[in-house]
Amino acid sequence: MTKKKAVVILPAYNEREGLKELIPQIFTATQDLDRWDVQILVVDANSPDGTINEINTLQKKHPGKLHLLVETKKEGLGRAYVKGFKHAIAEHNPYVMFEMDADGQHTASLIPAFLEKIEAGADFVIGSRYIKGGSVPDNWGIDRKMFSRVGSLVAQVGFMNFKAKDWTSGYRCIKTFFLKDVVDHMHHYNGYEFQIALLDKAFKKHLKIDEVPLVFTDRKDGVSKFNSIAFITKALMYILTQSSFVRFSFVGLSGAVVDFGFAALFIYLFNIFKPTANAMSAEIAIIFNFLMNNFWSFKHKKIKNSFLKKFLHFNVVASGSIAIQWVGMKLALDAFGDQVVPLPFIGIHSWMIYKVFIIAVLVIPYSYITYNKIIWKTPRKS
Repeated sequence: MTKKKAVVILPAYNEREGLKELIPQIFTATQDLDRWDVQILVVDANSPDGTINEINTLQKKHPGKLHLLVETKKEGLGRAYVKGFKHAIAEHNPYVMFEMDADGQHTASLIPAFLEKIEAGADFVIGSRYIKGGSVPDNWGIDRKMFSRVGSLVAQVGFMNFKAKDWTSGYRCIKTFFLKDVVDHMHHYNGYEFQIALLDKAFKKHLKIDEVPLVFTDRKDGVSKFNSIAFITKALMYILTQSSFVRFSFVGLSGAVVDFGFAALFIYLFNIFKPTANAMSAEIAIIFNFLMNNFWSFKHKKIKNSFLKKFLHFNVVASGSIAIQWVGMKLALDAFGDQVVPLPFIGIHSWMIYKVFIIAVLVIPYSYITYNKIIWKTPRKS
């Protein structure tokens, strides 16, 4: 029986002692796998600590199974993975590739569990610290535990995607077909934000994503290269520029300006009944939002065929938000009336306050859920 090939990518810089222990552990953990040929590719950033010599020594013990790629200069974790993926694809063409830390914080004994998930149909498997059975070290301080957890939570909220519990884990098993598709678009993510970017692209490509519990351990040797400030800055920048939810929110704010502007025009220039004026302005804002969301917010799900049909479909769905605005405004006006609320330097009509409340509490959640689930829904993966 022909075995499927798996290549474990180990980016390294001054990790001689860690690799000396980890590499034999990986081969021991996978030696009895009947359906998998597990190999290792160390991507070393020209370490001055003797890492290269150590790998050369270990290669003699594991001929044809342990490979080395030396970077000409240290360019960060993300670029090391990109180089490793490209080299493995060109030289070994594996069925799956692993991301794994070289410092011993990721246990080699978990590799068979990853491969079981792959055999069960997963395309992208994450070693998760935040599902049942996973954990972070007990000796971590509350600040480090909070930072670790908040990093994933920010990504979950930023993308409004709670399907994966650990967005920042660096222990993963990924099918090569996906990496071939995206690797050329990943070179500018050179730090730990690479993990968030890669998982985001996996979701946008509709991959089947699964998780296995990871008991994360402290490194035994060497010094961590993790820069918390750089990670936070780059991760937030990625989320702000790539998240459909963030874009949707920005479009929503812009649409609110359109909505309020036309509502005021209809009420004060044409003297139209306030609930009706708000429903009319909402329809104009809906058209604006549809165009902006289709070509920007949800561009990875952009409607290409039957555009007019989908636009009419969109209007039917969006009629719910028009009804919410009409009914909500009518109830608010009947209950509280319409008056001028004095503020510093300006007076604001109460219907505007009602409108803000209705949009924020009712319309935005309704719109995001229905647009995502009905208009720009994710197709089922065959």
